[in-house]
Amino acid sequence: MDDDVTRKNASPGKEMPEHFLGRVLKPGEMLEHARYSSVRVVAERLRPFVKRYWAVEWDLPDGESYQTATLSEPTIHLSFEFGSSRRAHVDGPGAWVTGPVTKRRFDVGIFGRGAVFGVNFQPGATLAFSEEEPASIRDSTVPAELWFPRLDDDLGLSEMFAQSQRAGTPDFSELAASVESWLLSWRPQMTPSFERLKRVLYVLADPEVVSLKILAERTDIGERTLQRMFSSFCGVGVKKVLARARVIDAVGAIDRGWDGTLADLGAHFGWFDQSHFSTDFVRVTGFSPAEYAQRKSARVTRI
Repeated sequence: MDDDVTRKNASPGKEMPEHFLGRVLKPGEMLEHARYSSVRVVAERLRPFVKRYWAVEWDLPDGESYQTATLSEPTIHLSFEFGSSRRAHVDGPGAWVTGPVTKRRFDVGIFGRGAVFGVNFQPGATLAFSEEEPASIRDSTVPAELWFPRLDDDLGLSEMFAQSQRAGTPDFSELAASVESWLLSWRPQMTPSFERLKRVLYVLADPEVVSLKILAERTDIGERTLQRMFSSFCGVGVKKVLARARVIDAVGAIDRGWDGTLADLGAHFGWFDQSHFSTDFVRVTGFSPAEYAQRKSARVTRI
């Protein structure tokens, strides 16, 4: 879903990357423990396929740790990780592919000193670079070589990670340039079916699209066709994508300083029952709407 879609009742967070709002839980708190940068503007040729490049770096005192928690659309990330981090099933440095997260939020524990450079692909875009099916890594992380067998040889990853053990994190601007050149070497193509998916995603990004029925009406595409489309390209059912998108909208509204009641917030994004809204919110974020509203700290000025 595109980040430039206007959200109602929203004012930009102070010095906060716009895409953090709704996607990084307690974004201000996260930025007190780590530094975020976008590293490089995506080349125009790749923009239909790559949403952004991103980097996070941290250097925490001995004995201190922090757990980052993010929500995301049904996208896939290619990440190059250095130093100390811990998450479910996968720890430590290396190159990884993380599939679409559908069950809850995505948690990563950071400690000591470390850094991550990542490529956030557009929904459904990895099929232009890999024959692997997105559904095969839903809610999981795998070594990048399983999806991109050429990656190690093309970028010299073994040498890069070995050198990082001796000399520290590499220059991310150089790494980003190398990764971008590697992606361009695939000569990704816009297919008619992928263009159709992107048109649907543009419609789905509207917060007023709160059900599969509405999405089908606005796109003039049958519900079953939409279900097959999302399962094939994104590895996630369209109903889950819709539900998660609206939770992200609700979290983002709180981060921006929602000034109405939480019942109004739920109704605004399509929940007609407060208990149903709270249940969905807790299932995705781990917090009730009230808990998150009390704990969020988006209004910091540090980036």
